[in-house]
Amino acid sequence: MKDQAPVPFLVPIERLRRVCAPEEIPYERSDEPAPGGAHPGQGRAIDALQFGLQIAQDGYNVFVLGQAGSDRHRLARQLVEEHAATEKAPRDWCYVNNFLDPERPRALSFDAGKGSTFREDMRALIDELRFAIPAAFEAEDYRTQRKAIEADTQHSLEALWKDLEERAATENIDILQTPTGYVLAPTRDGKVMDEEEFNKLPDDERQKIQATIERLSEELHAHIEKLPGLRKQHREQVKALNRQITEHAVGVLLSELKEKYASQPEVVTYLDEVQADLVENDQDFRKGESPMLPFQTGDQADLFVQYEVNLVVSNKAGASAPVVHESNPTYSNIIGKIEHRAEMGTLLTDFGMIRGGGLLAANGGYLILDAERLLSRPFSWEALKRALFSKSVRIESPGETYGFVSTTTLRPEPIPLDIKIIVVGDRRLYYLLSDYDSEFIELFKVAADLDDDLKRSKENVSQLALVIADRVRERELHPFSRDAVQRIIEHMARTAEDSERLSMHMRSLDDLLVQSDYWARQRGVDLVDAEDVRRAIEQALRRLNRVQTRVAEAIERDNLLIDTSGSQVGQVNGLTVIDLGEFRFGHPVRITATTRIGTGDVIDIEREVELGGAIHSKGMLILSAALSVRYAADAPLSLQGSVVFEQTYGGVDGDSASVAELCALISSLSGIPIRQNLAVTGSINQRGRVQVVGGINEKIEGFFDICSKRGLDGSHGVVIPRDNVKHLMLREEVVDAVAARRFSVHAVSDIDEAITVLTGVDAGERDTEGRFQPGSVNQRVETQLLEYAALRAQYGKRGGSGNDD
Repeated sequence: MKDQAPVPFLVPIERLRRVCAPEEIPYERSDEPAPGGAHPGQGRAIDALQFGLQIAQDGYNVFVLGQAGSDRHRLARQLVEEHAATEKAPRDWCYVNNFLDPERPRALSFDAGKGSTFREDMRALIDELRFAIPAAFEAEDYRTQRKAIEADTQHSLEALWKDLEERAATENIDILQTPTGYVLAPTRDGKVMDEEEFNKLPDDERQKIQATIERLSEELHAHIEKLPGLRKQHREQVKALNRQITEHAVGVLLSELKEKYASQPEVVTYLDEVQADLVENDQDFRKGESPMLPFQTGDQADLFVQYEVNLVVSNKAGASAPVVHESNPTYSNIIGKIEHRAEMGTLLTDFGMIRGGGLLAANGGYLILDAERLLSRPFSWEALKRALFSKSVRIESPGETYGFVSTTTLRPEPIPLDIKIIVVGDRRLYYLLSDYDSEFIELFKVAADLDDDLKRSKENVSQLALVIADRVRERELHPFSRDAVQRIIEHMARTAEDSERLSMHMRSLDDLLVQSDYWARQRGVDLVDAEDVRRAIEQALRRLNRVQTRVAEAIERDNLLIDTSGSQVGQVNGLTVIDLGEFRFGHPVRITATTRIGTGDVIDIEREVELGGAIHSKGMLILSAALSVRYAADAPLSLQGSVVFEQTYGGVDGDSASVAELCALISSLSGIPIRQNLAVTGSINQRGRVQVVGGINEKIEGFFDICSKRGLDGSHGVVIPRDNVKHLMLREEVVDAVAARRFSVHAVSDIDEAITVLTGVDAGERDTEGRFQPGSVNQRVETQLLEYAALRAQYGKRGGSGNDD
């Protein structure tokens, strides 16, 4: 067996980056195809959404699941609008005054477009009433009847007094009116007698006059008591006349409206109440009889405002069902609100200040809401559920709903609700609501789950190219050439981290289109080509790569120790990824391992100091199990090993370094050095199989960049899981370096293949007698572990623990 074997397991160059063939793009320029790109790869979600839209039963509202930037709002809105276009517009809704209980305004509904007609009819009525009522009271007929009433009353009063005065005169008594009332006084020869003259009369005559005065005084009092009755009769006659005149003036105007809306009994009932209120309060509408109070505003003075119509939902006749996309789903924007006005330090309101929200605007149609915004707005989620369960919208302030305030306000009549809700959000929110809100699934029975990526088939690539053409056209960008679209397709595969898939993160696609167009304009050309796309990608990364640059600089200056040449025992270059939100990059990290006699423990230093995450700790336990299974089948594992990520001072998580960690331990046990011009990534299971990891492209490129700066000599490369080959979409410069044999990518399936590549020594397999090949890596490891086991047994006989601690 040779100590240095040829480097095996090379990945073919064509597998490093799957290019998009020109024939996959169905046009030369993006302005050639007609608009109409579909939503490739979203068939399941589209079917689910259409299923929910077509079921009219309760609870079949739809939750659209998809990652942010996946075009989830656009897709939902487009499909909902297409479906709504097949349905007719719903009814209009108005709030009007409730004359019997003004705190509870009444709701009236009309066919689409008729609500505004009714409002204009009422406005026209009010305009006519402003003149018709005063004019009726200025008419000659009213004046004649009023004068007749006045004359009759005056005649009755005069007749009453005349009879008393005549009878008093026959008895020489005069009725005098004074500031304090009426006085009866005796007369002689037509003149009132003074006190001296009266006292000179004989006693019997004075007594007779006094008796007469007392008798007439009683009659006078009886006549005075009749005066209020006469005045009341006068007022009632005048009021009856006024009511008659008002009723006639109003009735003529309202009769046309009642006839027009005869098919709607509730509207006719309202018009009857308007007529009754006008008649009941006729004095308020006659000129000169309702003076404006000091400080009274114009609105207060305009008594006809109470007959206005508050149109809260207005639809166009012949239009389709409404689709409302509420971007700010606050309580008021969903349910509605009751506004107030300040007058003389007091907040006042009326039915005209009721404002509808999104539920009423979309009533009879569709309301689209963003889940995260909906849940982050106070009271909105509970209010939405309450409306859906009650099938009605009750407009009230949240303070009143939850008992925060106790001020008197309006309680409008609830409006029946017939609506389909589409909530758009990510999967995390959907599953949280499913787990923690027992009412959620009852209200949202349909989940439309958007795919984050789609299969990279010829059909899907063609469809996606048409989508790109549509978006270029929508944003009024320069046309894109075929090779530009090819480059975009390749970038979408890289974004999906899979050469066989395409990312559906449309926000990133839109950004790339806009930025590519920018660089084309900078060149002064009218067609965006592949070079513009390449530069847009490169510059987007450059704007975000400050941290990456600093890490690379630290490695270059040996502040972070990374060897890219030579060999070391118990030391390996692992690969890790740093995720910074919209940008992530890979870089190598030194992993070292030490071994000595012990009790079978492998110490994870990251975990011991609480820098290791749960997944990393799990990976270490699996590593320990794999080590035991491979080498300690016939003897106790008498090892104490330690593994550490050197010069890492933040958290470490994930199991993608478990292959590197196991290889470092194997190197330490066998004494065989690991090549430092190679880096390795991959997770491992208990049977020693190497498993896929994430961020494979960034990891390879991170090590490539370090080696490239130090000078590629053909010995540098990376070792990756074989199952990760399908995920490779490497930068072109990496592919070119591999093609020039200055860099290599190796794919391995198990730990034996990995250790063979890293050490250049065969790992070795067990023969029929269960022994590893002499000189192989595995044989050296097993020999060392058996020695540890023997030493441990000797220490045990002497009473030792086999551990120096």
